[in-house]
Amino acid sequence: MKKIPLYSLVIFPNSEQSTLIKSYKELLKNHIKWFGSANSMAHITVINFENELSLQLYIDRVREFCKTAIQQKVTLNAWDSFGEETFFIAPDQTSKHYLNNLIIDLHLYLGFKIKNAHAHLSIARGLDEKKMKTAYELFKNIPINLKFNCNSFYLRRFNYQTQQYSDIVEKIDFGN
Repeated sequence: MKKIPLYSLVIFPNSEQSTLIKSYKELLKNHIKWFGSANSMAHITVINFENELSLQLYIDRVREFCKTAIQQKVTLNAWDSFGEETFFIAPDQTSKHYLNNLIIDLHLYLGFKIKNAHAHLSIARGLDEKKMKTAYELFKNIPINLKFNCNSFYLRRFNYQTQQYSDIVEKIDFGN
C-alpha cells in the first residue's frame, strides 16, 4: 500500500466554495457510493512532504518563496477528468497557467525536478469507467464557475484518526 505523506501544501478555495464542493461530493457519493477523496476538503495540491524531517528541511524555503509569490484571482470553470481515474474541476487557461507556474516555480525553488503541473480541484479519485460516466452525467448540466483570490498556501497534516488532511498547521500568505 502507498504511504500517505504526512504533510500536504495546498491552495484552498473560499469557504462558500468549499461547502459547495462538499455538496457535490455528497451528491456523487449518493449515486456511486464511496470513492477516493469523498471526504477530503476542496483543495489544489501544491507539494507533499513525506515526514517531519522533510518538512523541516523545506518549510523555511517555502515561506521565503511565498514572500515573492504574486497573488492572483483564479477561475475554475470546467468539469474534466484524468482518464477514468479522477474527476475534477479545471481552471480556465489564464488560471491554469498561473497555478501550474506557481507549483512548478515552488518545486524548482526547493530544488526538485518537475517538468509540468496539472492544477485541479479533485471531486473524485479512483473511479472506474462506469463511475466516471455517472459523474459526467450528474454534473454535465451543473454550471461551475469558482472564482477566488489565490493569495496563500496552507500546510495540512494528515490525521490518522480521520484518515484525512484535516489539521491545518499553518497559513502562509503571499507577499509577506
